[in-house]
Parts: sequence; structure tokens; C-alpha cells
Amino acid sequence: MAEAHAIEAPPRRAGYAKGEETRAAVIAAALSEFGARGYAGATTRKIAEAAGVTLPVIAYHFGGKEGLYRACAQDIVARYYEHAGPVAFQAEQAVRAGASPEDCRACLRQVLRMLLRVFAGADEAQARGAFVEREIRERGPAFRLLYEGLWKPGADLVARLIAGAQDRDAATADDRAAALMLISSLLAFHAGRDVSLSILGWAELDAAALSRLDLVIDRLVAGVCARV
Repeated sequence: MAEAHAIEAPPRRAGYAKGEETRAAVIAAALSEFGARGYAGATTRKIAEAAGVTLPVIAYHFGGKEGLYRACAQDIVARYYEHAGPVAFQAEQAVRAGASPEDCRACLRQVLRMLLRVFAGADEAQARGAFVEREIRERGPAFRLLYEGLWKPGADLVARLIAGAQDRDAATADDRAAALMLISSLLAFHAGRDVSLSILGWAELDAAALSRLDLVIDRLVAGVCARV
């Protein structure tokens, strides 16, 4: 009888998994470095050291500094849709279907609550927040990617929900301004989280704190969507 042999994973698949782990480690290190120093101030050497890889590894996976920077932005967009995609999709479908003002208000509350939880995430999310804030200020190589993949679609959706909540088909400039102010208010719990917690006298953003902020969101939505 032939001897039984243990089944081993194909080397190619194992190598792919290792490559993805390496790529993820480099992106995590790069998000922190770019967020702290900006595109101009960050160096691939520092990023490689933080990720525990050599410079040729960065060149192999990303082509260079700009490619790595863009990969960081793509990772931010992908992670956002991973967490926010289902809620955003449901809200988008509601708007397209001509949802009632009450349903639009409910969707708006859900979207803003979801954004709060994305912005108030763990330290990893804070590194992404620092990266995004620098990109807003400095308009680096990934500005257009983030604008078209994240900022504009998000602001447009919130503006259309505000319009729908007031029984209007199209968003106005005032609706877009209100959308920007609502979204911007949540950023206080992103990169500026430590300052916000100090002002509120809270130690952390735990479940109880998020529940209290949900009630604030409800009041903001009621005010913004009130018919004049």
C-alpha cells in the first residue's frame, strides 16, 4: 500500500499570502509615516524600517514612493466601503426609489451614525484620518483619488438625503453646505478625537458615549431637515 503523505498548500498560494501580508504591513507603516510627515517629508527608507522590510520590497510591490502613497489612498477608500458600503448602498437605493421624507431622514441618521463609528475607530483608523487631513491641506498625489472615491460621493449622498427629507427631488447648494457641515462635525471624533474627549470629559468613545452622540446626531438631523 502506498504511504500516506500530508497535503501541503501549494507554494505559489503560500507565497501570495505572504506577499499580501508584507504589502499590508508596508501600507500600515506608510499611513503612519505619511500622516505624520506628509508626502514630501516622508521617506521610503523610514517606512521600510517601520514595516521591517527592505527598500527593494517597496519598489517591487508599489513601484516607488508615489505608488505607495496612492496605494494608501486606495486602502482608505476600500476600508471605508468595507465598513460603510451596506448602509450607504441602502441609502442610495432609497433616494433613487423616491423614498418618503420620513425614510430619507431615517437613512440620513443611519448614514451619520455609521460615519461616526468609522471616524471613531481604533488607532489604525486614526492613522488614516491623519493621512486624509494632510491630503486635504496639501493636495498631494492622491487628492483626486480620495475626492472622487470618497469625499464627493459621500457629500452628494448626504445632500440628496437632506433634500429628500424636505420632499425635494434635487439637492441645492444649501443642502450641500449642510451636508459638509454635518460630516465635518463628525471629524471631531477622528483625528481630533483626543481634544474632543478632553472637552467632553470622557475617557474613551465606548458604547455609552456613542449612544449619547447618536442622540445628538438625531437632533442635528431634525434641525437640518426641518421644513421652512
